[in-house]
Amino acid sequence: MAIKEYKPKHLTLRNGSMVTPIDPASAVLFQRGRRLFLEEATLLSSLKHPNIVSVLNFFLTNETAYLVMNFDYGTTLGHKLKKTNQHIDADFLLSTFKPILSCIKNMHQRGVLHLDIKPDNILIRPSTTPLILDFGSALLYKKNYQPQAHSMTKGYASPEQHSNAHPLGPWSDMYAIGASMRTCLDRSVPPAACDEAALSKLPSCHHLYKKSMTPKLLQAIDWAMQIDPVKRPQTVDDFLNAINYL
Repeated sequence: MAIKEYKPKHLTLRNGSMVTPIDPASAVLFQRGRRLFLEEATLLSSLKHPNIVSVLNFFLTNETAYLVMNFDYGTTLGHKLKKTNQHIDADFLLSTFKPILSCIKNMHQRGVLHLDIKPDNILIRPSTTPLILDFGSALLYKKNYQPQAHSMTKGYASPEQHSNAHPLGPWSDMYAIGASMRTCLDRSVPPAACDEAALSKLPSCHHLYKKSMTPKLLQAIDWAMQIDPVKRPQTVDDFLNAINYL
């Protein structure tokens, strides 16, 4: 079991067992963050899937909020890519991301977007099964509704998370899936989606890795990372169909 406490260091002090904002300006930010923390906890407790961290309880005390979860051992995919010489081939990508895709599909069917899929938010457990972490940016969505994400990670956030030009939707998470898979191949973070000039100079995965990787998988990754959301897989099933894994 693990307990996660909401206590942003730059906004708070600990006074005995109590968590208090350092000043009135910090109090406003602290209260907003605590509300978002509880929203994340409420959302997580409603999502039951073998590849999502299991929430046991959440509550308010000591003027702050706590989240009680099952504790899972493992290493994040981001750490594994930086610190090991893990061989990346089609089998590795599929064994890592097929369970993630199944989990994201389940979320989308419930009307929830994750909006912060990235290697650092994927825990690889000793059984090799992945677990999705950090639902702090997750949002409920409706068709043609244009919600705003709480936060984003450059390189993985879709173009529509950087602007209001297009609505968010399952296609937004598909961009992050493509970018995360691309990171596994390149061992580096893609350019930010708002930097169209840099992205336009980025060689396609199919061009770079076609001699050593399944072409359909490479083409699916390139498809998922299209700037125009209409030109991306609109659903997880679209992506799975493209790689013949539906």
